[in-house]
Order: sequence, then structure tokens, then C-alpha cells
Amino acid sequence: MSIKRGSDITIKDIAEHLGLSHPTVSRALRDMPSVQARTRERVKQAALELGYIPNSGARMLRRTRSELIGVIFPDVQNDFYSATMATLAAAFLAHSYKLVLATSEDDPGIELKHVQSLREARVAGVIIAPTANMRKESIDLLSSIPAIQLLRQHPKLHTAAVKVDERAGIALATQRLIEQGHARIALIAGFSSLSTGKAREAGYREAMSQGGIPVDESLIQQGTPRPEFGHAAMSRLLDLPQPPTGVVLASSQLTLGALAAIQERHVRVPEQLALVGYHDPPWFRLWGPGITCVSLPVQDMAATGASLLLRQLSVNDRQPGAAGDDAQDVSFQPKLVVRGTG
Repeated sequence: MSIKRGSDITIKDIAEHLGLSHPTVSRALRDMPSVQARTRERVKQAALELGYIPNSGARMLRRTRSELIGVIFPDVQNDFYSATMATLAAAFLAHSYKLVLATSEDDPGIELKHVQSLREARVAGVIIAPTANMRKESIDLLSSIPAIQLLRQHPKLHTAAVKVDERAGIALATQRLIEQGHARIALIAGFSSLSTGKAREAGYREAMSQGGIPVDESLIQQGTPRPEFGHAAMSRLLDLPQPPTGVVLASSQLTLGALAAIQERHVRVPEQLALVGYHDPPWFRLWGPGITCVSLPVQDMAATGASLLLRQLSVNDRQPGAAGDDAQDVSFQPKLVVRGTG
């Protein structure tokens, strides 16, 4: 039996697809122990692949136009994502859509649960900053509905992405410190398993190479892009026998943690340590002499992401069941903002 993904799948359809009885499939979907574990797994996998939605009310929503847009970000405490949310909310509200926000905490398992919940809620589309190790089930589900990747891009999720030239951005930051006469330049960044972390590390290495400066691997600190890691990483760098004289901080959250470590040790900025941050939240202008940084066009990126998804939804309205058009990736260029820290 051939069933088109995204059609109005019922328990009967799954039963026929697997050659099982209707009661067996029903019990398997309810995780009843009377059904063998292997059979339960087969049924759940088929239900996922075929787009079955267990809630009868949700199935009714298939026949109506949803007014909900799902947004999955790793952490809304991050200035980039909170600023992005404000622009997305305004853009979608203008077209009578409401946002449903979920945070993945950079955990693929949590991410999958959110994707499943949004799919069952019949959201019209999804905007997502994917985790590095996104599960295949998440990729399959997102491939069946209109979706846009924002800031991050997963290589196996074949949807349009709105991003920034991360490599060029961190290269700008590193070049700025080289031009100021620094050679021991550290990088504090997110994991290289993230698309953003990988590109940012590449930009740092590229600028150091072009400046004729060998990279000291002990000066590269990568981890979870949260203030806690920024604090720990900066502390380690300051404890080195030869600490850096300049640091590139590859996110605002990492900058926040790093500054706490700097203040605890009474390190003078920029006299003892020059800093260049990434992204340009309002508090960068207010801290000390102002934080030199690489600014990202957050509002433009968010507005473009909303525009691309709305275009896909327009295609879906004209051709029910379509996942959207073949939108191309959009990449923005960052710019250097010089202030007092470096």
C-alpha cells in the first residue's frame, strides 16, 4: 500500500501499511504491554513516517488553515534570539499568524519532542535554529512542512536557511586585534559541531594565518555558548603562563561570562586585555568604554526568515500539501563596530 506522507492518515491506514490488525496498531500507539516491544516500535516508526496525528481534534485541523507558526530556538536568554523573536512576532502578526515558542536547550531529544508537538498542533510552518546533532525523526518531520533555518544550518535538513557570514565576521574581529598589534589572540566560541561554531573557528584561523601569526591551540576555547562557559574559558585563559593580550568572544552570552571573570580578577580593559565581541546587543554600548564588536543585522535576518516562510505558506495555500517553493539560502554580511575595548 502506498500512502502519501502528510495525507489524512488513520490507524486503519497504518494497519494496512504494516499488515497488522486495527486493534494491534491502536494498542501499540498507546504503548500497551500486550503488544510486543518490537511491534510497538514498528508501529510508532510507521506513524511518524506517514505523518499520523493521534489527536482527533488535531486531525480536524488538517482541513483548516492554521494560524500558528512554531519557533524553536536553543535559548531565548541569548540576546540574538530574543531580538529575533520580537521582529518575527511583528512580521507574522501583520499576516494574522501567532508564534508558538519552544526552546531546545541544544538537546536533540528535547528538540524532537518540540518538533513532534508542533507537528501535532498543525502549525502552519516552523522557524528553527537546529541543534548540531538533530535526530533523523526531526529532519523527516520538518521536511514535511514549510520550514526555515535561522542563523544555524544543519547539512541534512534541506530547507532554506537565513544566516550570516560567520567566517567573515570572526575574521573581522581577529583582524582588528592584529591591527592593534596583538599576537597572542584567544578565541572563545561555541562547539565546532555547530555550523556557527565551525565557521567562526575557521574565520579566526584564516585571519591568524593571513596575519602570519601561528595559532596556539591553548588559546582556542570551545564549548556551550552560555555565560557559564564564557566565564570558565576566560578564567582558564587568564591562568595560562602567558595569557592572551586580546580575545575574540564569539557570542554575546560568552561575552557576558567572560566579562565577569575579567572583573573578578581586576584585569584592565583594554590596557591589559583587548576584547572584540560578536553581535551587538544594547548593553555592549553601555559596558565600560563600550565593547568593540562585530554587528549582525538581526532585524534584517529575522524579517527575511519571516518573508521566506510566508512565501512558502502562500505556495501551500495555492497547492495544498506542498511543502513550499524552492527558496534559496540567504546570507548577510556582518560589520565591525569599533568602540573602546579593542
